[in-house]
Amino acid sequence: MRGVRDDAELVAASLDGDRAAFGVLVDRHRPRAWAIARGMLPSREDADDVVQEAILQAYLGLKRLRDPGAFGAWLCAIAANLARMRLRATRDFTPSADAGGRTVPESFEASLIDELDSLRKLRTALEPLPPAERDAVLMHYVDGLTAQEIAALLGERAGTVRVRLHRARERLRRSLSPTRRELDPMVEVTVDDVVVRVLNDAPEGETRLANDRLRVVILKERDGDRALPIWIGPPEGDALALQLGGASFPRPMTADLMARLVEATGARIERVVVSSLREKTFYATIGVRTRDGVMELDARPSDALNLALRLGAPIFVDPELMEASGIAAADAGERMVALEREWLEGDEAVEEPGEWRSLSPEFVKALYPVPGRK
Repeated sequence: MRGVRDDAELVAASLDGDRAAFGVLVDRHRPRAWAIARGMLPSREDADDVVQEAILQAYLGLKRLRDPGAFGAWLCAIAANLARMRLRATRDFTPSADAGGRTVPESFEASLIDELDSLRKLRTALEPLPPAERDAVLMHYVDGLTAQEIAALLGERAGTVRVRLHRARERLRRSLSPTRRELDPMVEVTVDDVVVRVLNDAPEGETRLANDRLRVVILKERDGDRALPIWIGPPEGDALALQLGGASFPRPMTADLMARLVEATGARIERVVVSSLREKTFYATIGVRTRDGVMELDARPSDALNLALRLGAPIFVDPELMEASGIAAADAGERMVALEREWLEGDEAVEEPGEWRSLSPEFVKALYPVPGRK
């Protein structure tokens, strides 16, 4: 006699059109899904509605379940997510009776109001997190789901979920510290300018740079008066300057190609973070959302900033980096003289008199004369 079929077998049979097999799955896991929904919602009727909707979503999306053996965790995660969405939709509703008109006990009403208030505060604290990290925290710490259950719901690896939870905890630990200036652990910035130092003693009608390999991008604090100068290479600096000025070369530059490739794959750049400075080298990360979720990619700041500017992604700087390397925007010109000496380690061009000048599109194109043109 054949034993009880496991979830993976029942899922396979359901995908082959066996509705009875799906009914067995529902009977097996509905009680747990209902208990999760009921623990989050104010009435049994709400829990019934949510679980029914979760079962329908599970049936319609069964083909997307990567691990058939995790059907129970998947169904519970769907129910928890729907319950959370219902709570969000009714967060300003103060209950006094359940859906059947029966009076809700005062103690239950008070506890529910406290719970909703706590959820509001939690959402406020989590708002600065990247969406993928925020959802992972809510599912794990509010809904009580394990990393494996969250992964089953999202169709991702449990290891990916654990990494997101770890990063979210680190961000929250820093942001909730009394020494932090804001709840958001990151400092939002804009690309304010790209500058070069032009020598004063160039022959009339000519422009000579103090150093051909030096471009400086100025990141300006969006809600403050600090700036972060970053030394980048000529191709990337010139590409940034052209984009800032609304101009381009006849042929697409590398940054343009990268942006088009991102769009062609259906991905989206969620944010760029200039994350650290080690041995005079800046480092950055790019948050890329794909069909499989959000990935954090290491990148040079010059490449990351070019992508962000072309695709409209927000740019952030790690607060510790801004604290250590940021300068007052009003003093940028004076401070960059010292920074140039530090960056170039006594390059002879540094000692020649000159001035910092914005790298306009016309200036960029003048640096690349067309062969044969006089």
